[in-house]
Amino acid sequence: KATENWSNFIGANLYNYSIDGEYDGRDVDSNSFVYSINANSTYTFSETASLQFTFNYLSERVTAQGEDSRFYSPNLTFKKSFLDNRLTATLQWQNIDMGLLDTNEQRITTYREGEFFTTTNYVYEVDMVLLNLSYNFNKNKNKSKFIDSEFGKQEF
Repeated sequence: KATENWSNFIGANLYNYSIDGEYDGRDVDSNSFVYSINANSTYTFSETASLQFTFNYLSERVTAQGEDSRFYSPNLTFKKSFLDNRLTATLQWQNIDMGLLDTNEQRITTYREGEFFTTTNYVYEVDMVLLNLSYNFNKNKNKSKFIDSEFGKQEF
């Protein structure tokens, strides 16, 4: 936690990815260093309002027939509760791009030396804004009852 109201999380996976075998009657022996990063930063304004930024990244990696490019996706979510936390509004900005980034894009290349080469750039939807409203009709109170023991009372 950077401050009382601001918490952060970052996680990473690092590994050597190796393909060793046979495909379509030919030997395949390729490897690459692959990594992914997942980050989450949440700022809590109050008990009923928060802002969260998430970022997911996957590096380029080899395949049996070629390679896949890196892929990343940044997202921003604002959440606000009303009416004693019964009504919740969530505003999400998914796949933030603004025409400046290559968010949610991936190039997949397939080839066999001397025979064929094909590459496709997949461009998925970006800058999606979603508003979600939810209302909880049954606000359940915590009705848990704990065992009252004499040992516990005397100990403390």
